[in-house]
Amino acid sequence: MAELFASIPLLFAQAAAKGGAARGGDDSGLSTLWPLMLIPVIFYFVMLRPQQQQERKRKDMLGALKKNDRVLTTAGIYGTVLSIDNDQDRVVLRVDDDKGGRLTFTRASIVRVLDGTQEKDKDKSKAGETV
Repeated sequence: MAELFASIPLLFAQAAAKGGAARGGDDSGLSTLWPLMLIPVIFYFVMLRPQQQQERKRKDMLGALKKNDRVLTTAGIYGTVLSIDNDQDRVVLRVDDDKGGRLTFTRASIVRVLDGTQEKDKDKSKAGETV
């Protein structure tokens, strides 16, 4: 089994010698490698850059978080921000308006800040369904 892997570099050396001799011997192999050099560039623009932009937007959203914002947590809990403690990275949410139920979350557990317009649209659609 070891002999099989030992002969692999020789196979590549023979293929390069044949290709170079057919073209006149002045091929440095760079023309065959440039498509492979494009793979990291494509990977960056397809995978890494959008992820970095999304993370930047998330940090901006958490930085702009303020009292009385309606938020959604990773646990799927809707609440209203009562207080923000930047030192301990905590956010206190009011989750029950009637009884005043409060829960404490880490700042990172907030997924989205809800607009007031979204909730008004939901209320209107619910009112239209019940009529």
